[in-house]
Amino acid sequence: MRAQGTTEEELLQRVARGEPDAFAPFYDRLAPRAYGLALRIAGDASAAQDAVQEAFLRVWLHARTFDAARGSAVAWVLGIVRNAVLDQLRSGSAHERALRRAADAALARCAGEREQPREELAESRSALRDALAQLPEPQRRMLEIAYFQDLSHAQIAKREGVPLGTVKTRIRDGLIRLRRIAAQGATHDG
Repeated sequence: MRAQGTTEEELLQRVARGEPDAFAPFYDRLAPRAYGLALRIAGDASAAQDAVQEAFLRVWLHARTFDAARGSAVAWVLGIVRNAVLDQLRSGSAHERALRRAADAALARCAGEREQPREELAESRSALRDALAQLPEPQRRMLEIAYFQDLSHAQIAKREGVPLGTVKTRIRDGLIRLRRIAAQGATHDG
């Protein structure tokens, strides 16, 4: 349901500020258009779904880089979707790399850093596992399978016997909660 008077730009600004209730409506509003574009480019439903998921993860991680002076939030997101699909098409193992990038980004967020030296990676993994332990079991399980076992959303759905949409929702909601946990940790540390 569309909140009256809330534009995509306003929602994206709220996402950038880390407001926990902003990402879901932003995603719900733009995901159908993003999927349509990804499907037209990729020509495959599964590849399009994976590209959209990757693209929205990029949006979530880089919302602060959006500049309304350079264009609309919709155009910005669709550009990210286009790039995610093209990245996927350029490489046969794009999905695996996307998961690794997402996991690395989640590790960095939990540690409150943008990039980490290799020697701090073990500590970050521990911080991520601690944050994951705070999630509800269904979200935690889906994130662990996706990021640590390198399974696609479709593979997780088949293996776990749940609908694909449920897998995607649990992963999205889990990432949103992880971001909130990481933000709380950064507030308490700083």
